[in-house]
Amino acid sequence: MFSEDILDFSHIKQALQAHCSSTLAKEYALHIKPMQNKDKIQEVLNETVEAIQSLQSEIEQPLGGTRDIREACKKSKKDIVLSKEMFRDIFVSILAYKRVHRFFKANYIKYPLLALWIQDMPNFDRLEGKLRRTFDDKGELLDTASPKLSQVRASIKHTKERIKHELQNILQNKENQKYFQELLVTQRNNRYVVPVKSEYRHMVEGLVHDRSATGSTLYIEPMRLVELNNDLQEALLDEEQEILRIYTELSGYVKSDSHSLLDTCERIGHIEFVYGKASLAISMKATPAILSDQNEIKLLRARHPLIEPQQVVPIDIILGKTYHILLITGSNTGGKTVALKTLGLLSLMNQCGLCIPAETGSILPVFQNIYADIGDEQSIVASLSTFSAHMRHIKKILSHITCRDLVLLDEVGSGTDPEEGSSLALAIIEYLRMRNVLTMVSTHYNELKHYAYETSGVENGHVEFDERTLRPTYRLHIGVAGSSHALSIAARLGLPQEIIANAKETKNSFATSNMDAILSQLNEELRKTKEKERALKKELEETRRLRSQVEREKQSIHEKKKIILTKAQKEAESLKRSIRIESERIIKELKSQFSETDKQKRQDVITEARKSVSKVQVPLENSDDERQLLPIDQVIVGHMVYVKSLNALGTILSIQGKRATVDVNGLTATVKVMDLYAMTDEESKKLARNQNVGTIKQGRKRSNAAILRQQQAKTEINLLGCTVDEGVVKVGQFIDQALLAGIGSVRIIHGKGTGALREGIHNYLRTLPQVSHFEIAGYDEGGAGATNVVLK
Repeated sequence: MFSEDILDFSHIKQALQAHCSSTLAKEYALHIKPMQNKDKIQEVLNETVEAIQSLQSEIEQPLGGTRDIREACKKSKKDIVLSKEMFRDIFVSILAYKRVHRFFKANYIKYPLLALWIQDMPNFDRLEGKLRRTFDDKGELLDTASPKLSQVRASIKHTKERIKHELQNILQNKENQKYFQELLVTQRNNRYVVPVKSEYRHMVEGLVHDRSATGSTLYIEPMRLVELNNDLQEALLDEEQEILRIYTELSGYVKSDSHSLLDTCERIGHIEFVYGKASLAISMKATPAILSDQNEIKLLRARHPLIEPQQVVPIDIILGKTYHILLITGSNTGGKTVALKTLGLLSLMNQCGLCIPAETGSILPVFQNIYADIGDEQSIVASLSTFSAHMRHIKKILSHITCRDLVLLDEVGSGTDPEEGSSLALAIIEYLRMRNVLTMVSTHYNELKHYAYETSGVENGHVEFDERTLRPTYRLHIGVAGSSHALSIAARLGLPQEIIANAKETKNSFATSNMDAILSQLNEELRKTKEKERALKKELEETRRLRSQVEREKQSIHEKKKIILTKAQKEAESLKRSIRIESERIIKELKSQFSETDKQKRQDVITEARKSVSKVQVPLENSDDERQLLPIDQVIVGHMVYVKSLNALGTILSIQGKRATVDVNGLTATVKVMDLYAMTDEESKKLARNQNVGTIKQGRKRSNAAILRQQQAKTEINLLGCTVDEGVVKVGQFIDQALLAGIGSVRIIHGKGTGALREGIHNYLRTLPQVSHFEIAGYDEGGAGATNVVLK
């Protein structure tokens, strides 16, 4: 049993209908019912989540264009000839079904649950083709629908043209024009006639078909047109019969596919219904609840779905973990009933597979029944008072409840003597507590507040009332009971001050007056604490926002720095290339100036010039600012370090004063201690991932950096499409990397072409002291299009 009417669930259905796009989806929304199977609810919720993702991420949605074709399919089964409009609906729907099928077939990984609904969907290509050949884009029957129809319509057109020609001759005859009321042609009884003045009736030979309302005009079919009109009527009858035959034939096609069409209509209708639920969830900013196995309720910033978003106040409702009964107290019109309905409505929505207007992480169990006793149930017909109506309703609830139910009671025990009412209310709540039934109750009774403080499994809560403004804030606080603030509200509503003062004096004489004062003080302290909490939360959010902004700016600066360094590196490489080209020109001039006898001197000058070019340093992309210079006490034999001058990682072999010997990929080098830096975290992690046990070679271990470099290095470079200058730069870098990685031979692919690139590369290789020799590659390695290089 679900108290849908009391909780106004019909309004949720209406809102859901408004978000559904088709007639069938709207029907599903109207007849939606809460489910009790947790797995089924979870599946339905997951479907809705998929539809939400589709609506929020896809540019074009798969829905739209479907029509309700169920009646047409049912009529075709009874051999009833379908109408033109029904055929049009079927045709448009088939196109829509195909569009939905294509979408989910292409996106079945993203939307697996929705894609299941189009799995094995029937093919309607035969029916679609027949309808496409029969009707045009506007749904009108084509002349080409059948050979006979084409012939009949051609005859109709020809006959109409003959009739119009004859009528023009009659109307344009100057002798006859005085007989006509107007020079126009009209139709009566589907026959062409002319309007003749009644006094000239006998001047125009023909058949009278109609008379005007005043009697001054007769509509006469001239005798010259009788036979033509007869021919036209006969042709129109032939057309009508042929259209009936075509529609009958088409209805047979629909009949043969009617079962599949109905099945597909229901499948697509379900998908449209799910998208309607998704659209409703987006409009409500709703999220799917987590289904609890422990009968636990945890609603975070829950909002009543039928209150305007700009007016509703979010509340937290916790129930079922440490206590099963929550007593809500506070002022009238303060939001107690809204809190009850919020819990009830959100529970109903959840069990209907709808997302709920609450924050992500909200938890709801699956209830077997949701009982509610809310509002004025007075029945005049049954001669029942408000109290009697409530008691009768509560009797029904108590006779069926189980620990899997939710009970919502508004102002329990009200409408009778306060002492008896509070005693009865306490007994009802105790009855529910002993049966572990999740219950939320609103009350004004102080006895129930005491009961909640002293009884395990029962907790107090209250809706906040701002005593400064004498207005409710509608916020719900759990853990402290609240006061009714009846006198404050009465004063705000304008009751005479004398009455208010007298009431306060009388109230102070009651035994419970001290409790109200304490509650007021507690609630005021709670309000101040909440205000501080909100202020701190706001400051925390602002701090997080500023921190995120700083992080983004820091990242942006880092990216700009990298771009600037990369640009500087490219400019430096370009400059170095220009220097190399210029040096080769100078060397060429030097060669021409020195005589054969000065051959050794010439070679020394050339070698020195090339060394000068090689010493030109290109700035590195990674700034040394990211590294830490190693203090002298951290320069330890066997440790991996970054050697700045070599731009490589190496292992320290020995230390002598301010100099250290390092092993860089099997090559030994002596550098200054001030040239040694610590590895970055990224280099350390990468080295750890690729660390392998080395082999002993010539009595010395290969460093881990050598292994890393060799894994990264390549033995072949492709220069196709490069100029000579670009190729020289790339080959220089390629040779350096190969030497650092300990590679003995490499291959350069330069292509055949005109031979200019090959010649330029060969000339450059001759200048490199690291190159032992080079030669054109073998026939199976590229021939003249590649060069094999052996390194020292």
